[in-house]
Amino acid sequence: MFNIDSRMQARLSRQMERVLILDSNPAAARLLGDLLKEMGARQPVYTARTDRALQLALDMEPQLVFTELTGPEIDGVDFTTRLRRSEAPARKAPIVVVTAQAREGSIKAARDAGAHEFLVKPFTAGHLFKRVENVALKPRLWIEAKMYVGPDRRRFNSGDFEGQKKRRSDTARRAAIACTFANADSLIRKELETMAARPQAALR
Repeated sequence: MFNIDSRMQARLSRQMERVLILDSNPAAARLLGDLLKEMGARQPVYTARTDRALQLALDMEPQLVFTELTGPEIDGVDFTTRLRRSEAPARKAPIVVVTAQAREGSIKAARDAGAHEFLVKPFTAGHLFKRVENVALKPRLWIEAKMYVGPDRRRFNSGDFEGQKKRRSDTARRAAIACTFANADSLIRKELETMAARPQAALR
């Protein structure tokens, strides 16, 4: 289903060894898990309750999290907020919020809670791959402030945005500094991945 070359799949799989899926629909959760396994994920872990998902985040330290926006015992915004503001090692794990209700208010609520991406049902394999690629291979700067904890919401700070401004208040200097830091962070992460195989080269 996915036309992914072996090198890309290897890079993705390193970021998807532990995947947590919070969804009240078992069939939908399994379908998502099967698609992720085709991309290189190991065995995903499923739950249908927010409180259980928070406990699993502590126990298994997921590298990637998918959460339904709402469900009988699911509040994706609350889950995201609580995980981001917790002391769990997985508090910085990429979170993708999934929903069939793509309202502007829902999208803003998920973003402001600290979610990385938003995936609208029904989605295609291509849509899913793009979200996983974004969160796994294009890390954003991490922000911790009184009113917000999560990835930088300005996408140019991922290093992929080529323009000078994302907001009117951003100056060219601020954008350049942010991109420099993002590029340095991305380079360090890549070198750390090769540390075991080429320690001397990675240190250089």
